Amino acid sequence: MIPKITKGGSSFKSALQYYLHDKQEDTKERVSWARTENMRTEDPYKAWRVMAYTAKEQDRLKEASGQSRAGRKLEKPVFAYSLAWHPEQSPDAEHMLETARESLEMMGLSENECVIVAHQDEPQKHVHVIVNRVHPITGLAGDIRNSKRKFSDFAREYEKRHGKIYCERREENAQKREKGEKTHYGDPVIVEAWHSSRNGAEFMAALEKEGYALAKGRKRPVVVDAHGKAHNPTRHLDGVKAKQFREKLSDLDLEKLPTVEEVTKATQEIDFEKKQRLEAFEILAARQLEATLAKHRNEQSELKLKHRYTSEADKKELVKPYQLREQKRAILEQADVVKDTNWWKRLIGTTRKEQLKLNGMILNFRSSRDRYKEQLRSRVKQRVEERRRLQKRQEDERTRLLERIAHERKSERYSIRLQEPERVRTQQRPRDGYGMER
Repeated sequence: MIPKITKGGSSFKSALQYYLHDKQEDTKERVSWARTENMRTEDPYKAWRVMAYTAKEQDRLKEASGQSRAGRKLEKPVFAYSLAWHPEQSPDAEHMLETARESLEMMGLSENECVIVAHQDEPQKHVHVIVNRVHPITGLAGDIRNSKRKFSDFAREYEKRHGKIYCERREENAQKREKGEKTHYGDPVIVEAWHSSRNGAEFMAALEKEGYALAKGRKRPVVVDAHGKAHNPTRHLDGVKAKQFREKLSDLDLEKLPTVEEVTKATQEIDFEKKQRLEAFEILAARQLEATLAKHRNEQSELKLKHRYTSEADKKELVKPYQLREQKRAILEQADVVKDTNWWKRLIGTTRKEQLKLNGMILNFRSSRDRYKEQLRSRVKQRVEERRRLQKRQEDERTRLLERIAHERKSERYSIRLQEPERVRTQQRPRDGYGMER
């Protein structure tokens, strides 16, 4: 997030005329939405009258609320600033509005009259907040001292809270301030291009290498960043004055530089081409991802079907050598023999022999059953391991594909086409079921 504070002013009418309309026009195409805060009117186009009246009646409000009327009258009651998100971020209107309210609370202006306006004329989402410094009840002027430091800390905390730091230089400056060192913010691209160049041609080439451009502004040369935003380069170069800047660029004909509008238009055309390539890439990537997932689903279904039939085949195959059914039948028959012995057989000891034989048959049956179950568990373990290997291979395939897509998306070149997805074939179930090689 980048907060930016304007110089402020005395006319609410002029300020809201500017922010609620297109630049130097009566149209409103750049206005996405607008909200009023702490006012009786919800119409932002009428808000300037309310805010101007409050500022005009400052002394009366102080008197009515029991405040002292001493001190110089507030000459610039208009306090305006903007909050801009990174182009990668796409906050919705509710989030932008809530963030603007948080910034007002941070400045101690949450009870003051204000208008929040969202524009859509820049690549990055941003809102403008126009505040009346005069409190609508007490008449006291809001304290805006050290506002740059406060907004810097607010933006830093916001980025930390939302999990990604976009402005590394702000972090470096904050650490320097903690050590008591002097800080100065400068766009890293502009600073590096300046210090690595010996003349204007090298400076311009270094900027263009990073997607920036040197352009002709209304009063001075400006640098247009990769998102189409114009910057006064001397504000980013610590200790470099406008005279020094022009001297280094003396080898260039500054009058022949393209205007900011021309650079922005060219950037938009390039962005449009990138957008088209990105859309084509996203379609191809989505198709390949879906085809890969479909192939994985088919493989899982085939393996599940295979295991169903091999499980049945295993039971039939393993039950034969152990002859569990035959043993069980023989045990039941022997039990009947032991049960039905007469007194004569019991007298001569034949019954005891039959009982020992039955016990031996039961022990043999239990041993065969345990070996049979152990073999079944071994086959089940093999199937589990086969499923695990399939899942691991599929996870690796998905990871490699997603990494490839992310790399292509990040490169913004889309020069390497993704591999065409494999054709998904459905394997037919054999009539005799599946066989397994042992």
